[in-house]
Amino acid sequence: MGKETIIFLHGIVGNKNAFKKEIEMLQGDYQCISYDLYDINDSEVDGLPIIDVFIEQLYCKFVLRNIKKAHLCALSFGSVIAQAFADKHPERVASMTFVGGYCCNEPSQFSENLIRVLEDKGTSDYKIWLKQYAALLNPNHPFIREDSESIFLHHALQVPPKVLDKAMRLQFEFDSKSALLGTEIPVLWVMGEYDQLYKSTLIDLKKYVPHVKYEEIKHAGHVAHVHQPEQFLFLFESFLRNDLGNMTKEVFISDHEFFETAM
Repeated sequence: MGKETIIFLHGIVGNKNAFKKEIEMLQGDYQCISYDLYDINDSEVDGLPIIDVFIEQLYCKFVLRNIKKAHLCALSFGSVIAQAFADKHPERVASMTFVGGYCCNEPSQFSENLIRVLEDKGTSDYKIWLKQYAALLNPNHPFIREDSESIFLHHALQVPPKVLDKAMRLQFEFDSKSALLGTEIPVLWVMGEYDQLYKSTLIDLKKYVPHVKYEEIKHAGHVAHVHQPEQFLFLFESFLRNDLGNMTKEVFISDHEFFETAM
């Protein structure tokens, strides 16, 4: 019997190296696949919903490698693609793991600010406008020392502008509730303790996915797997082995604790 497959999806910018350390650690036991979401150009998204482009792009990975079923592991925006793909092709998805993931069309401070910034897009120099957007992505706790704005800007400038614009707007256009409601696919949702970007979009998550395993990693921000790689890998491997019950309260905040305080 061959290895199970894990397909990794990066965030709204970035590249296939988003889960590089995890792939290095897991490739002995799993077939690990990662790819660049933006290996497309502006003309390829003309007249098409960009979510359909992303779904087809992911589906092609299954076809080209003759993969019947795979685990999906996604960072932030990649979780939206995973949700949409699993909704259309549930038979292809063994499980979904989201790091810093979110539900679209749910209120958050970030989405309110994003609407304002998108409205200003046509009146500013593109690079200046991207800096405004990047500033929204840096609400992490001061204990998390990283220059999120510069990291985002570096990668965003490598994405075709029309493609990136459509990806940003997808956060309002996609219906996560409909995609997740009724799914029987196992779901692990991991957030950093200090990540406040999207937690408010998850308040009703248990209503959509009653079986979701929600965990917070201490001393971590939005890219929790980067800030605390050992903690994340323990979580992820436990989930894949279906023995999350072995986790300790000293390391993680339980799903019960989050959802009791969030409601």
